[in-house]
Amino acid sequence: MQKQMSSKKIIIMIASAVFVVAAAAVILLSGKDEFFRSILVYDLEGNAVIERADIGTIDAAENLYLESGDRVSVKEESMMRMKLDDDKYITAEENTVFSLEAKGDAKDSKTKINLEQGSITNEIQNPLSGESVYETATPNSVMAVRGTIYRAELSDDGEGGQDMKICCFQGTVATTPIRPDGTMGEEVLVHAGSELTVDSEGNTEGPQDIDFNTLTEQALLTLNDIVSSGTEITGISKEELNSLLSSDNNDVSADTQENETSETEIVKNTTEVSDTAQVDTDDNKQSENDARSDNKKKNNSNNESDSKKIPVNDKDKTTDKEGGTVDKEDKQPQNTTPSSGDTTDKSGNTDSDNGSQDSNSDNGSDDSQDKKPDKDSGSKPKKPSKKVTYTVTYKYQGSVFATQSVKKGDKTTAPTLAPAAEGAWDFNFDTKITADTTIEWK
Repeated sequence: MQKQMSSKKIIIMIASAVFVVAAAAVILLSGKDEFFRSILVYDLEGNAVIERADIGTIDAAENLYLESGDRVSVKEESMMRMKLDDDKYITAEENTVFSLEAKGDAKDSKTKINLEQGSITNEIQNPLSGESVYETATPNSVMAVRGTIYRAELSDDGEGGQDMKICCFQGTVATTPIRPDGTMGEEVLVHAGSELTVDSEGNTEGPQDIDFNTLTEQALLTLNDIVSSGTEITGISKEELNSLLSSDNNDVSADTQENETSETEIVKNTTEVSDTAQVDTDDNKQSENDARSDNKKKNNSNNESDSKKIPVNDKDKTTDKEGGTVDKEDKQPQNTTPSSGDTTDKSGNTDSDNGSQDSNSDNGSDDSQDKKPDKDSGSKPKKPSKKVTYTVTYKYQGSVFATQSVKKGDKTTAPTLAPAAEGAWDFNFDTKITADTTIEWK
């Protein structure tokens, strides 16, 4: 009887041990996705450096996996492309610095890119699950998306701060400005084909149509790769992208050719001077020395004569018979033009314009030269006039929760964040916006 009891206890103990080991394995395996997600560097042009907390600094390389918390610095004339979870792509352009946070799993993924400087393009191919988050944070804004293609760029504002510009190529990006005191501004929705600027003070400008002429060559190449894969973007076609890229390449080729031509001319001129110098013989050098001596005496004599005729305080001018001031080079009186800048027509009438027109003519410039020409001016048709936009105001318990600028005839989209756990916006989001609209939370 005791032997049977002992056998049962042994069996129970063994079963318990197996259960504990199995439970521990389940916990470890389930926790693995919580702290590690696939972040692969699949393309690197040039150089980039990775700072990792437990290792230090390492050089980036293709087929290298990043870890959550890594800080990446892409060097000048370089570009790095990364793939997250097989359906999210990040392209970091040259002189870009950012850190990356990636936790959770497919049901509850949390991805955050902290952009410190430079530019990145994000492509989220599949819509995120309801509990997943994908954000790009800069010193003056936070951008949240569900599934979209967009580019965030930081630029120096000239006063020690940074301006942020976001261009949305597909989907919608919810952008929230951050003021210098840390408070958040109102969320602005940037729809496909639009761009928004947030300055260092948290002020917004836009949304407005994307000016593709202002994008860098690396950004255009990234968009071209996306379009070539069969994905459509709003605001520009593949043909227009190719045209812009061809124009940029022609500009670079022209600059290179001009530099090469200048270098060739310098070498040619140097060679000609060298060949001429070698032709001189000893007799020629002696004759030249004699001629120089005679010219020196003659010049000294002329200088003494000229110094008697030209006043010390006005060496470039002489006085004519009538007492007017005359330029030595022109030999024309200089007191014929009124000092006030007035001009007189044939009938004797005087037209005063403060000399602005005469001044422009004398300087060889006009008002049109003060304005910077648009890039590739004349190569593409002008954009259509901007549509009328209306303001859509979202209110919660009588207070403004968010606002949107929506073009006439477009549809509004509910804010990314809900003001409360229960309720919904009292509005049919299939309705086209044709006037300023207020939407209440019910």
